[in-house]
Amino acid sequence: MKLLLKCALFALGLAAAHAPAQAHVFLVDSVPAKKQEVMHPLAHIKLTFSGKADALFSTVKLVDARGAIVAETTQEAASRQMTMPAPALQPGTYRVCYRVLSADGDIVEGKVDFEVKGLNQTANALDRQNAES
Repeated sequence: MKLLLKCALFALGLAAAHAPAQAHVFLVDSVPAKKQEVMHPLAHIKLTFSGKADALFSTVKLVDARGAIVAETTQEAASRQMTMPAPALQPGTYRVCYRVLSADGDIVEGKVDFEVKGLNQTANALDRQNAES
């Protein structure tokens, strides 16, 4: 009887050790960063997650202060990163909204707020400095 119990516990332990780890995906990094003040034009918006996000059901949207969608994308293949080309942005507050389907089947949603400062003002000031030199 004890041998049968030991074998059963051993088999159960083996099964648990080989079971795939399922966990929610969470955001680990973003470009731009949360609450960042962007002083230069962005080439792209990039989100990096703790695990792969499903390609068909994962989306990223860039929304302006009025709530209008400025850009949006899905990804072509399951990946830990989602990248979207950034359009030319006027000074103001923006929000990157993401919705990803993680490997465990759960939907994870979140947002990254950032602010674009006077890009044109910065460029104009640099032009004036160069002209005065």
